Amino acid sequence: MSFSFIPRDSNLASMHAVSPAKEFPSSHITKTAQQGILFESNTGDLHLDEHLGYIRNADWASTSLGPLESWPQDLMQLCQISLLDPNPRSLILGPDRILFYNEAYSELCGDRHPHALGQNVIEAWGEVAQDLISGPLETAERTGRRVQVEDQPLVYLRNGFLERVYVRWTIVPLAGYAQGVYVSLTDSTETMLAEKRRAAIRALNTAWNVVQDPLTFWQSIPQSLALDPFLFPFAFLYTASSDPDSEYCIDTSPEPTQTMRFKLEGAVGSSEITSHLPGELDTGHFELLSDLKDPILFRSNETPKPTWSLSAQDCILCPISSNRSQKVIAYLFLGIDPKRPYNDAYREWMNEFTRCLSNAVTSALQSEEQARNQRRRAAAVASEQHLLVTALADRDKEVVAVNEELQRTLEVVDMANVGVFNYDLEGRLIYANDAFSKMTACPPEMMHGKELVFLDLTYPEDTEYLMPKWKCATSGQSCTFEMRYRGPKNEGLWVLAAVVPVLKDGIVTSVSGCVTNIQDTKLRETESAQRLQALERAKAWEQRFANFAELAPVAIFFGSQSHHHLSYCNRAWFEITGHPVVAFEQIDWSMIVYEEDLELVRSMWTEVIAANKAVSTQFRLRRRWSDGNGVVIGPVWVTASVLPEYKEDGSIKGIIGTMLDISALKFAETVQHMKAQEALEAKRQSSNFIDMVSHEIRNPLSAVFHCADAAQDTLADMLDLASRLASAPKSESGNQLRELIANAVDSINTIISCTQHQKGIVDDILVLSKLDSNLLQITPSAVKVTALLRDVEKMFEAEAQRSNVQLQTQAHPSLEELNVSWAMLDPGRVQQVLINLLTNAIKFCKKKQLRKVTIRAGASRIRPSENVLPDIDFVVAHSLHDSVYDSAEFESHSFYLWFTVEDTGRGMSAEEKTRIFARFSQGSARTETEYGGSGLGLFISRELSELQGGEIGVASTLDVGSTFAFFVKTHHTDAPASTKGLPIQLKQKIKKSSADINILVVEDNAVNQKVLRKQLTNHAYTVAVADNGVDCLDYLRTTKHWRGNPSSAPALSVILMDIEMPKMNGLEATKMIRQYEKEGKLMGHIPIIAVSANARQEQTNMALEAGMEEKDGGCGPHMAAIVSRGFFLMVWELAEREVQRFVTRDEPARVAAWIYV
Repeated sequence: MSFSFIPRDSNLASMHAVSPAKEFPSSHITKTAQQGILFESNTGDLHLDEHLGYIRNADWASTSLGPLESWPQDLMQLCQISLLDPNPRSLILGPDRILFYNEAYSELCGDRHPHALGQNVIEAWGEVAQDLISGPLETAERTGRRVQVEDQPLVYLRNGFLERVYVRWTIVPLAGYAQGVYVSLTDSTETMLAEKRRAAIRALNTAWNVVQDPLTFWQSIPQSLALDPFLFPFAFLYTASSDPDSEYCIDTSPEPTQTMRFKLEGAVGSSEITSHLPGELDTGHFELLSDLKDPILFRSNETPKPTWSLSAQDCILCPISSNRSQKVIAYLFLGIDPKRPYNDAYREWMNEFTRCLSNAVTSALQSEEQARNQRRRAAAVASEQHLLVTALADRDKEVVAVNEELQRTLEVVDMANVGVFNYDLEGRLIYANDAFSKMTACPPEMMHGKELVFLDLTYPEDTEYLMPKWKCATSGQSCTFEMRYRGPKNEGLWVLAAVVPVLKDGIVTSVSGCVTNIQDTKLRETESAQRLQALERAKAWEQRFANFAELAPVAIFFGSQSHHHLSYCNRAWFEITGHPVVAFEQIDWSMIVYEEDLELVRSMWTEVIAANKAVSTQFRLRRRWSDGNGVVIGPVWVTASVLPEYKEDGSIKGIIGTMLDISALKFAETVQHMKAQEALEAKRQSSNFIDMVSHEIRNPLSAVFHCADAAQDTLADMLDLASRLASAPKSESGNQLRELIANAVDSINTIISCTQHQKGIVDDILVLSKLDSNLLQITPSAVKVTALLRDVEKMFEAEAQRSNVQLQTQAHPSLEELNVSWAMLDPGRVQQVLINLLTNAIKFCKKKQLRKVTIRAGASRIRPSENVLPDIDFVVAHSLHDSVYDSAEFESHSFYLWFTVEDTGRGMSAEEKTRIFARFSQGSARTETEYGGSGLGLFISRELSELQGGEIGVASTLDVGSTFAFFVKTHHTDAPASTKGLPIQLKQKIKKSSADINILVVEDNAVNQKVLRKQLTNHAYTVAVADNGVDCLDYLRTTKHWRGNPSSAPALSVILMDIEMPKMNGLEATKMIRQYEKEGKLMGHIPIIAVSANARQEQTNMALEAGMEEKDGGCGPHMAAIVSRGFFLMVWELAEREVQRFVTRDEPARVAAWIYV
């Protein structure tokens, strides 16, 4: 939305105000509708009507906005949007910042409304705006960006007193020609205060809960409240005095509150308030508060009031009682925030505060009561111990009488079938009747024999159980228990034993007892218990399964073996399937399954029964599934697992199955598939965009460079001619011509240098864009390391000669030691790092007397940063990259290939070395001024090194030179099958003549076509041109290579093929040419060189797949930034090999094939 302000005193403003009525006469209703709600007098909302009246009565005519009737329609619409918004909204318009706001905003204005309407916002808000509003407002106006202010405190007059308000507000500058901002506000006061109050209660609870002593607890309350003077400006506490000797706690004592005395426990806050408080108060001070149970607010101007209330401060009185009684045991006086009203939220917080305090009081009083109860219990225990000693003495007498009775009883039971025994305290058997001897199979020699002889008679598993019983009897206690004796065949015989100690003068002298055979009873009990346990377990498991099945979210069902009927379904089955809840025999499962999946479910049922195995499958139901928003997505998907149910004899009884709703999972799979397709499409479009940008930027630079190169050659020839003229006697014109040409040559060199510099920056920016978008890919291929070094050397040979720099390449002996010939790496990315390093090295050597640059390549089994190159300070990887070199393929024969670029330039200080590998950063400001550059080359080199599993670093000495080094991870590989070269002898026999080479340039760009043709013609090549792939194929049909054409038809040595062209692109044309060769329509093999601005590895692979030529040595595409003299040499070599192929009629050798323009 945009609108403009028209000056009130201009004629244009008058025309704007009156012309619509003259040109388009309309009724008052139509005009009002056009002007919006601003001119409606009855909207149906009384508050809105009142606010609209204030707006219409404001003096807008005295502002830059002009009278209300003259405002443009866009401004009217923006005002209407603000007025109809229920939230506080305002507009600050015009150069004089005139304030316009809606009804909700007027509530925030307080006493400034309605005078603020039509006023300057700073004047309307006074000091508040000057300190807090003007800063964000100026920021929004200056930057044109949104400005947000979170929870800003404002203190201003509202509701009759100075009130503190917290406001969140957003300032949005208006677009178009308007000068102003749109402001949206939210009153966050209650939210902020609620959070502070909750935090205060949590902190107080934490402090109070650790105090258990009531006296310490009362003293801690004022101290803890003093930690937050914002919420508690002052506080003082009076507590009831308690009797320490009373058996009751203060809150549960029968003494009424009216008769209790309260003393001052503590006070915090201003000394003007706390210094006049009485030390102790009686109930006379609380006559007005006898029925008070909840916190109450006392105003300073209220009368009558308690004698301790303060005339200048409002306060809240909180009566404190425990949760066990309603009796008030303390009174807490709290000061309130004078800049906040005592509203419902404040009142509710005080109630919560009082409840928390009551809980803490209860905890402290309960701790005191527990301590009092422990003291009472200790006294009771002492009394009980005295009574117990007395009772034990009487019991000793009874034991003596019992022993005497036992002796008499032994004589009676000796003839009964009850075993009687007597052991001394060492466990020796001193008496046993015949029944005991039969039960235990005890031989006579055991009588008065070994100690603890009863252990030998006892069943082994019961010996540990018997020893505690023996100790109990020897300590003077009787016991009855069941045990087993060892039978004749080592079987257990169950007996019921009764053991009593034999006392003499209160001292145990022996242990006597009797045993009764209970073997038969025990067997019957065991059998009954086992049957009962089995029955209970069965019932329990049945009940557990029933409960589990009903509560389980998974559908569970049972089915019969035949007729495919269901015999049981749980509640979840009905919910998932949508089948009406009916009796099991009335369930028709075929009505719930999706019609197309019925046969699948029947076959699953049959397979479970026939194959006697578990089967799982997924199918659809007829019930429809909806997402969380109620949108119907499709039929419900379920996954079912079914297994056979067996009878006791092992035969199949039916089936048991579970079913789970997986509709959400199926929907998520569909959405995930769609998202994946969208992501792939976005990546493809981003890659295409980078290719388009690369093509459109580099093509003009290439044309500029070609023209400058051609002009340079022409001027060089003219310079030689001028030199000859100048050497003639009295040839002043020749000297002048020579001087002019020399100046032109210098200008051409400057053009070439600037073009190369600009293109380098563009290349760096494009690579950086790929890195940021994760579009840069590493594509390893077989590379000959020595060929890679030769390519780099040739690439910079001309520039080094121009700068008078000695350029050398050296292969480190480690390459031969590790038998490194061919390696798997991305040659384009490795060359890109070397190009960046060599460009810097040559540039920094230009101003030195000794100008030398050396490139070295070597290999190592370990990372070169681990003492292989000890002088190099390698940069720690600043990010983690997923590298293709981390795969298992690279682990078995992996090693590290390292490169160093050493120069004799200016060198660097230690501080400069720390900055050079950062983005857009150089060693120093002097470096940028003296040598130029974008600061991206070394950053990109670092990223490319890390992407290939390596690192980069530098060693440098100021005024001596620098050595840059980097390494990549790679592994050994064999030479590709397509690298068969021609014999050297055959090469030497071929005459190097450019005049015999015929080139077809296929290029749709007229400028590039013209430049290439001119450059090739200057180098004595015969050149033909075609605008696209279709024209290229038409031209081939006219050459002598087309079957049936005469030998006098035009010859063709090589094709320079653009990739992106109308009608038919270069890849399609190349495929057609290779197809013609296979079909025999074209005789021989015609080399095709790709000419493109996009030489990424993906495009290289596509070109090679289409049939374009591969570089000799297999070290990737020829990455010439701009077509140069080296390119024409390469064209000649390629054509020469094709001529030789015709001579030898051998298979073609595919050679260097990618030109990057």
